[in-house]
Amino acid sequence: MAEPIIMPKSGMAMEEGVIIEWLIKEGDVIKEGDVIAQIETDKTTMDLESDLTGTVLKLVYPDGTTVPVTLPIAWVGKKGEAIPETKEIAKEEVKEAKEVKETTLTPITTFSTTKIASTPAAKAAAKEKGIDLANVTPSGKWGEIVKDDVLASVVKATPLATKVAQEQQIDLTKVEGTGHQKKIYVRDLQRTTTKGEDRRVPLTNIQKITGKRMLESVLTIPQVTEDINANMDKLLALREDILSQSGFKPSINDFVVLATARALELHPRLNSIFDEDAIIEKGDINIGVAVATERGLVVPHIKNTNNHTIGSLHLATSALIERSREGKLAIDELSGSTFSISNVGMYKISSFTPIINPPEAAILGVNTIEKVLALVDGEVKEKSVMKLSLTFDHRIVDGSGASLFLLTLVDFLENPLRLLV
Repeated sequence: MAEPIIMPKSGMAMEEGVIIEWLIKEGDVIKEGDVIAQIETDKTTMDLESDLTGTVLKLVYPDGTTVPVTLPIAWVGKKGEAIPETKEIAKEEVKEAKEVKETTLTPITTFSTTKIASTPAAKAAAKEKGIDLANVTPSGKWGEIVKDDVLASVVKATPLATKVAQEQQIDLTKVEGTGHQKKIYVRDLQRTTTKGEDRRVPLTNIQKITGKRMLESVLTIPQVTEDINANMDKLLALREDILSQSGFKPSINDFVVLATARALELHPRLNSIFDEDAIIEKGDINIGVAVATERGLVVPHIKNTNNHTIGSLHLATSALIERSREGKLAIDELSGSTFSISNVGMYKISSFTPIINPPEAAILGVNTIEKVLALVDGEVKEKSVMKLSLTFDHRIVDGSGASLFLLTLVDFLENPLRLLV
């Protein structure tokens, strides 16, 4: 009997997923554990592994379709076996896409003498770029070569950039990539539009969910922001000492994250959540670090942050950021944070108001380091100052409690040797 492969539910908040790309086609024989598709959730991109063994009888939806969780997206069984009727969510859009592909499918001959199934757009692109269609890998629903397959053979682009380029009808060969070896990212597509023309840019799932949660945050949480300055001269000098002695140079953000974890140990109310008629002080300190990716903002966390040394924290944070930008985060890395940090210092921002990531009690905004003149022991001297912006839930902590937390945090940053003990 044919069995379904369903859209997985990864996390309590996940309601739907996007089939970025099928890695199989109908008629393929697969086995349990094979990676069969790439799925985009509201937080990350993940490989979908088959939990079945058999022949792929039907792919219910094409690439790019958003599907609610737990609905069948493919059927697997014995070759020729009938499948149950499936209540598809394809709507008119999927049906229309199927009809377009069916009507535009044309066998053509380019450089090769073998007839190759490809669309007219693919044929035109191949002719323009001087590409032999025999060397192009097809990705069409029925094994035909589409225009993007031709373009992908001469340019390097992320799957998301390729998807958006197709939707916006942007020729990737005319886009200059800013990634490694000129790889094209979504941000590179923004420079290709004609001046004066409006352009509709679809939101990714991550951007949709982030927007929804941030709106809920400001509408349901009484948020207050306090700013404080920290003298960073000693910390900057310590970084150089560590570099000269070990060849390892932790980032400013590494020190801020570790100092925050140590301050939370002394002020557990900032490491709490609001629970109707009670406040729950969390036992673990798991600091979430906001990371901007081409799919949107994600906030993976470092478990038991307060147990790290500055060296181990640097390695953990660097790996976390890299996996975030590659879309390879594990689901458990995206849930369970107890406090968040958003650093915009690299963009020269001197102050901002971060929005709390529910259900956490607070979020720390980290700004740029600025040179200022100050009166020290009767003399005017230059010092390096960084402003910290703390937004907190006034139901959980009042202004006094938040201020004491900030004073403790600044004390750690201004006396960074304490963080190495």
